[in-house]
Amino acid sequence: MHEYSVAMGVYEVVLNVALKNNAARVISVDLELGELTHINPVQLSFCFEAVAKGSLLERTDLNVIKVAPEIRCKCGYEGSINTEQQTFYDLILNLRCPKCGNPAPELTSGREINVRDIKMEVDGNA
Repeated sequence: MHEYSVAMGVYEVVLNVALKNNAARVISVDLELGELTHINPVQLSFCFEAVAKGSLLERTDLNVIKVAPEIRCKCGYEGSINTEQQTFYDLILNLRCPKCGNPAPELTSGREINVRDIKMEVDGNA
């Protein structure tokens, strides 16, 4: 289950920030999750909750913000791609520019896992 290793990574990042800021507890975390990471947000939240048990991050709300895949092509096209009715592997293996059909556009978003915002309580203040 690779959701567990991602949850551990997010936990470590957030915990380090919380400790550096003398947080009493972490209230919420906004996490950008690219649709092409192939990570299940429900399973990720479950794993994060298990990892955080007994720490400053216990009872932290993990807010997953999905990031749609986008590309940049040599033809000048920059934007989203149609992911409907395609399996994950078909999409990755057959990635093409929707404008010119180029089989090698640059993927500019959709694979990220970023902690975007951390809301914490420091000495009784959020």
